[in-house]
Amino acid sequence: MTWRAAVSCCGGLRGRRGGLCAMVSMVWVPAAVLLVGGLAVACASAGGDVTGRRGPEASAPGDHGTGDHGTGEVSEASEAGWRSESFRDMVVEVPVSWEPAPAPGSDWCAAVEGRREAFPVTPYVDSGGPYRAVMTIGCPGGGEGPDLHGGGVPREYWSPHVWFAAAPAAGGIEEVPDGRVSADGWTRLVRTVGSAKVFVLTDGAHLDDAERIIASARRVTVDDHGCAASSPIQAGGFVRPGAPFDVARLDVVDTVAVCHYDLGSPVGSPGLLASRELGGAEAAALLAAIRAAPVGGGPDTPGTCVTDMWGDTAIVLRLTAGGSAREAYVYFDWCFGNGIDDGTTLRALTTGNCAPLWSGRITQSAGSAAPFQVCHPDSRRR
Repeated sequence: MTWRAAVSCCGGLRGRRGGLCAMVSMVWVPAAVLLVGGLAVACASAGGDVTGRRGPEASAPGDHGTGDHGTGEVSEASEAGWRSESFRDMVVEVPVSWEPAPAPGSDWCAAVEGRREAFPVTPYVDSGGPYRAVMTIGCPGGGEGPDLHGGGVPREYWSPHVWFAAAPAAGGIEEVPDGRVSADGWTRLVRTVGSAKVFVLTDGAHLDDAERIIASARRVTVDDHGCAASSPIQAGGFVRPGAPFDVARLDVVDTVAVCHYDLGSPVGSPGLLASRELGGAEAAALLAAIRAAPVGGGPDTPGTCVTDMWGDTAIVLRLTAGGSAREAYVYFDWCFGNGIDDGTTLRALTTGNCAPLWSGRITQSAGSAAPFQVCHPDSRRR
């Protein structure tokens, strides 16, 4: 089913309020991609633009390290039953059972249709990301009392969860002070570390876990998957890896770290959005798919967008073998420049080498239609 709707692409925390917004009328494809001709909706975060990136911003943000644990160290491994989640230069520990899922936003009523299960009913980590698309529709307010969740979402659709925001930010919930606020059996905990904020909404039954999550927040320069808080890929303009290698000569790989970066964050400042790691058969299959991909990059449709901009996010793949790591850059959300670049050769995106990248909090909600449909094959069946 498709239907027409006004869609607001809003930056900042889960697109709820604050930041830069744009509205456009288009076809909405549920849980897939928003297409206008050859382009999907490209949403910009607070302080960005809605059509792409021209180059690095003027300066890096300062350190706002309230409750900072350390001065930028390498993250340590998680305890059993817990895993780490990264955002910018912050790492927090969350229970393994709190799986990633998209949180309801200000357009919550479009998905409900009387079904509580339209949104997560167990504790989770918000996977919406800073570039999620939000429909501009008039959902009714969430009732009386403080809106600890945000977006006017009614309490019946709340579940304990974690989410992140850049700090500081001009306006919006990103400026909510650190600390604890409780009302009607719910508590919101907020903490700033480095250039990031972590929020935890919890009921009484999960308060102990929430307090442990908040207490675990620490500042790092490299997370436990080997992803740096800041990467040269943030320069934008389809910059190439600084240490070229030939992936065709890489016969085996032990692990592949998938490091997702915000190209709107200035070079030298934290821009990591999320990370994950593939090992064993998954890592081997990804390496094989990269090596088998056609040379030349793509898929591209250069006639459908301007030539002096680029997309909002990109991925660094850290391929580790025998204790040595090599980095390849993955571009996927503009109408040209797409592909996997090892610094020597640009290879095309294929379903085999791109679809495995998207899982957990590493998500893509918009981009150029051709690469999006290759990287998200399910979208072609909707």
